[in-house]
Amino acid sequence: MDNNKAMWLLENLLFRLADRNDGKQELPGIITEAEQQALAAAIRALSTPPQTTPEEPTDTPSLRAREPVASIVAEKYSSGVSGALADEAQETAVESEPVDCDVEIEEPLESKDDEIEISLPSFADEPVSPDFRLCIDFGTAMSKVTLVHDGAGKDGGDEIRVLELGEVAGQDPSDGPLELLISSVYISNDGFVYFGKDALEVSEQEAGDGNRQRIDNMKRFLSEDGIDQVLSDEFNPTSVEIDYRDIVLFYLVYLTWVINQCSDELGYEKAICRRFAMPCFEVGKARQYSSMLSRMLGDAQVVADLVAEEISEGIVLDKLKLICDKVQEKNFEYSFVGSPVTEPLGVASALVSEDGAANNLSMVIDIGAGTTDISLFRIRVDSNESVYVANQVPGAARGLTMAGNYIDRVLVQKILSSAAITYQSDNYRRIRNDLERKIRVYKEELFETGSIDVPLPNGEVIEVMLEELLQSQSIHEFQKELRNKIVEVLEEVDDFILRTAPRKELVLVLTGGGASLPFVRSMVGENIEARNISLKTVKSHDFPEWLEEDHADLENIFPRIAVSLGGARENVIVPYDQKKAEEELV
Repeated sequence: MDNNKAMWLLENLLFRLADRNDGKQELPGIITEAEQQALAAAIRALSTPPQTTPEEPTDTPSLRAREPVASIVAEKYSSGVSGALADEAQETAVESEPVDCDVEIEEPLESKDDEIEISLPSFADEPVSPDFRLCIDFGTAMSKVTLVHDGAGKDGGDEIRVLELGEVAGQDPSDGPLELLISSVYISNDGFVYFGKDALEVSEQEAGDGNRQRIDNMKRFLSEDGIDQVLSDEFNPTSVEIDYRDIVLFYLVYLTWVINQCSDELGYEKAICRRFAMPCFEVGKARQYSSMLSRMLGDAQVVADLVAEEISEGIVLDKLKLICDKVQEKNFEYSFVGSPVTEPLGVASALVSEDGAANNLSMVIDIGAGTTDISLFRIRVDSNESVYVANQVPGAARGLTMAGNYIDRVLVQKILSSAAITYQSDNYRRIRNDLERKIRVYKEELFETGSIDVPLPNGEVIEVMLEELLQSQSIHEFQKELRNKIVEVLEEVDDFILRTAPRKELVLVLTGGGASLPFVRSMVGENIEARNISLKTVKSHDFPEWLEEDHADLENIFPRIAVSLGGARENVIVPYDQKKAEEELV
């Protein structure tokens, strides 16, 4: 960690000190890993004998050392609120001033512009192995990646590795399963970009005035057509103009760096075929974003190699922006970037096994944070008769922008309404920003316990009951839209598909973070009519039987990793062939 970065972190740590009722002070919150590293760096610096060789004087303002941290703190407390601390801090400042000569002064970024060498990684144009691949499920709230190595598992089966991204990123078990990586980005007041858990921690530290926000839902700008929108001041306090396209690439750089660490530990080279999951878009939009994400995933690998030493603990925004722009200008071609997989297609591919048996008409409903994706599949697998039909029905895919984020917004509005807080209230922006930063935690607790008490920055505590939320008009609208979208999908398919549905059943495969929502599961057992044909809805197994023996450890997280697991398998389900299906299914 360079001295400038350590100094900034220590300043921030000291400014977080809060007065107690007994006249002493305490440090609220937690100490981040980066702050611990800064403290260690300070100890090393203070234990080094000061240099005695005089340096040439300079009048260049840009090369002057920053004012010692202790002096800044002494000034902060000079009002007499804590005189003892101020005196102690001033004494420390006087004693520690010689250490200033050790501060590393970075040259202005512009002077280093020509020094940044951009080149294609040696493996980028090499053929990738057809025997193993990974699939990246770049999630709105959490990202997941699964690596599948064909035939390398037990008894010649596939080796399946769900990468523990969260462990590499330093997440705690309290943040969720370590296979999930937090999809958050935060730009600090000092112009550093933080990712994942660090983004959460630093954003909370700088949340005092209520005017700062982190980016938690960047992927929704793909589905809501806001990718070129410039970030407002509450998300980006610097003078460097960036849009959400930049933010998506920044996060993919971080995600790629984490993937590299995981694959290195498993003994795999970087030259791995990388498929990626996408929501269900209409054809034109799907083509546009598929092309964009393909290039971004390749560019992200180049940038990740260049900033590997800095990306994990915060990187200067204008440096990251400059490098990303330079890499994009090169228009490199990447052999390791594979094809896109729609999210329902990935789920369906995780359900079937060549050794098992299945015969059904299945509808995958993948409820993520940003979108709810729906697709219809005709599956028939009978290993005894060598029948393997697992196809996606053409035209039977739809996307819905109501998903986890929609419920977040409904919950925020309910809390504000219960507290009688409107946009005209004095603390409206501060309270709303505070809720939006913490709403996912509140939502999870609400659905787990049935009720929560939400403390607001103005001192009020609002009680929320799950039953009241589920009975709200907004949630009923979500349920109604979801049911209408299911019927819309069924109305678009050929009568033959519905008439030949085994047992006149429609198997609902519920996946994603919203798979356990009560109003979603309540649809199971209902009859749905389309094209004058009635189908009874039944629920699929929560965990595929083919995974139970060798991968039982994946059962609890399967709804969250089904997309990446299925997308990484060799035999991804293919588009439906009407004529062939009629011959094989009749």
